[in-house]
Amino acid sequence: MVTTDPDDKLAQARLRVSRLACELFWERGVSATSGDDIAAAAGLSTRTIWRYFRSKESCVEPVLAQTVRHFIALVQRWPDELSLAEHMKVDTAEHPLTEQEIADERAALRIGTMSLTEPALRSAYLMVHDQMERGFIPVIADRLRLPADDLTVRLCAAAVIGAFRVVDEDVGRRAILEKEPITQEEALALIDRAIRNATNGRLGGPVTS
Repeated sequence: MVTTDPDDKLAQARLRVSRLACELFWERGVSATSGDDIAAAAGLSTRTIWRYFRSKESCVEPVLAQTVRHFIALVQRWPDELSLAEHMKVDTAEHPLTEQEIADERAALRIGTMSLTEPALRSAYLMVHDQMERGFIPVIADRLRLPADDLTVRLCAAAVIGAFRVVDEDVGRRAILEKEPITQEEALALIDRAIRNATNGRLGGPVTS
């Protein structure tokens, strides 16, 4: 008999609520969306929502975390001989996103854009980026051939994730708010330039030694 890990069931339940909350926040605005609204959309009691999340704004965290896990998995597959931009282009073709993953990425961009004017949402957004930074440290350590606790590694991790955040916010603003078409090549070029600039050229390119 196959049993389901209760932690996995809880994570999936939280992710389902998170997707609905992201949609409501985008459609109605954060201030116009209550915990009761999120509960009603999910078909749950408001009490259950508060068991799952500490606040209505924290409801966005599972969707954001989902996109972070996808990114960390991608960089863990990053081969030494490719730049990050080259790898992302190849990896995206080899591991195409599902429709749900595309929807999650879009929701994350929307939340990032909204967080610029919503302090409580910003807190949740930055918390997830902190998780992303910690997940990226082993990848950077491997590419720089340094221990994971080396200060250079930690500084590069902070710089890279900061650069990604700025690029995401810029792309989100242009694509979502200003309706500007942005190609994959342009987005990858922005990421490549941001990482190289943020780390003084230490990261972004192939490993040469």
